[in-house]
Amino acid sequence: MTLLSRRAFALGLGVMATPVRAQVVQNVNVNVNVNVHVVLIPEARAHAGSAFNMATGEFVLYGGYVFRDGAPKIVGDIWAWNGERWRILNGDAKGTDKGTYDARIVPAMAYDSHRSRMLMFGGFADKTTDDGRLMVLDGGTWRLISDDPAMARGGPAMIYDSRRDRVVLFGGRHGQTELSDTWEFDGEKWAQTWKSGPSLRDPTSMTYDEGRGVAVLYGGFRPLDALDDTWEWNGQAWTQVPVKGPGARAWSGLAYDSKRKRVILFAGEDADGHFRNDTWAYDGQTWAKIADAGPPPRVQFVMSYDPRRDRVVIFGGQGEKGYLGDTWEFDGDRWLDVSPKAS
Repeated sequence: MTLLSRRAFALGLGVMATPVRAQVVQNVNVNVNVNVHVVLIPEARAHAGSAFNMATGEFVLYGGYVFRDGAPKIVGDIWAWNGERWRILNGDAKGTDKGTYDARIVPAMAYDSHRSRMLMFGGFADKTTDDGRLMVLDGGTWRLISDDPAMARGGPAMIYDSRRDRVVLFGGRHGQTELSDTWEFDGEKWAQTWKSGPSLRDPTSMTYDEGRGVAVLYGGFRPLDALDDTWEWNGQAWTQVPVKGPGARAWSGLAYDSKRKRVILFAGEDADGHFRNDTWAYDGQTWAKIADAGPPPRVQFVMSYDPRRDRVVIFGGQGEKGYLGDTWEFDGDRWLDVSPKAS
C-alpha cells in the first residue's frame, strides 16, 4: 500500500484490510458453588485514544474504529487495563458497548495530575465531523468542562505539563485542513499561545518529559511525505532540536519513561509506506535504538507509560493484515505479550 493510500485509509476513506478481532472468553471454575469468570477483551481497533490514570493505576483506552458486520464502525467504549486484566467502564458484564452515543476516532487524552482527572479532547464522530469539547472522565461517562467550536479538530497531540499545570495541545485536522497551532488549557479556559513552530502535520506524536519539563514532539505526516524532526515546547516557545532521529515516521507512539528519564518511541509508518516495529529512546540529546524485536509492525495504536509498574503499554492498531487487538508491555529492555489468553 502506498503512503498516499494509507493516508486515505487513515481517514476512513480507503479499502479496509481483513480485520483481526478480539473475542470475549468465558472461563468456568467449579467449586462448591459455580463461579463464572468472564475475561473481557477490547475489540481489535485503530485510531483510539489512551492515557494512564494515576488515580486508579490503570491504562485507559477509549473509542476508535472497530470492524463489525463487514464494515468499520466508530465506537465509544471505555476500557481500563491494570496489568493483568481489562475491564469495561461503560458496558455490561459481557463487554457490550454502551458508549456509542459519544463514539469517536482520534481523540486526544491526557491525565491532569493536579486535579486527579482524565481528560479527553476532540476527535471525529464520522469522517469529517470534528469536535471542540474538552471532557473529564467521571466513572464510565464523559462530563463536559469546556466547549469551543472554534477549536474543533480531530487527531491533535495533547499532553499535561505537571510543572506549569497546563494542558498543551498541538495541531490536528479540522475537516480536511491540517493545523499547526499550539493551545494551552489552564483548568478553566483555552488560550492560543504560539503560532509558529512545527510545520503543518497530521498526525504527529507528543509526550511530556517531566524530568526536563518540556513537551517532546516527533515526526508526523505533511502532504505526501513523512517527517523526521524533533521539537520541544517549554511553555514559551518551540525549539527544533538538531538531532538525528529514528527517521521519517508517522503514527508512531511516544511515552515518557520516568524511571530511566527518557522518551520512548515505538513503531509507525516510514517514508516508504512500511510499517515498523523498532523501539527508540531519546534522552534530550540523542536518539538511540534500543530494540528491534517485539510486537508486530503497526500504526494507529495507543501507547502510554505506567509509572507504578514501570511498563510502557500498547494496545491494538492497524497491522499489515488488519486491525490488531493485542496488549504488549515494554519493561525497559524487551517487549512482552501480555494479551489475556483463552483457557
